[in-house]
Amino acid sequence: MSESQSEPIVIKGNESATSVAELYTRTFSSGERMGRAGKILGICWLLAVVTAFIPIAHFVLVPLFLIAGPVLAVMKYKTETVMEKAHGVCPECTQTVDIELDPGDKLPKRTYCPACNKPLQLLYHNSPS
Repeated sequence: MSESQSEPIVIKGNESATSVAELYTRTFSSGERMGRAGKILGICWLLAVVTAFIPIAHFVLVPLFLIAGPVLAVMKYKTETVMEKAHGVCPECTQTVDIELDPGDKLPKRTYCPACNKPLQLLYHNSPS
């Protein structure tokens, strides 16, 4: 079962104001990673079978999906931890915000406040400003 964790981070505003926030991450077990990899491999190979019936395009699409399947599956299996969101107070507008993150995001990350749309930077708590 995947385990959800949180750790402190810093949200830095454009005017050098900062606030402390929580970064929520999800860690996957080996079995879950294998399941996620198998799912993406199955989807790619299913697309290869479906595109085999498209005239002319099947010369490109079938090999593309057959090669992309294992490559994407290995990438998915190697992903042990994904970032979900950052929850804290925007240093610019002082509103509590949830900043949604993509699974592939890494800190430090530049983003925008969902409330006031001002630029923000998410940093690890102990990193230099």
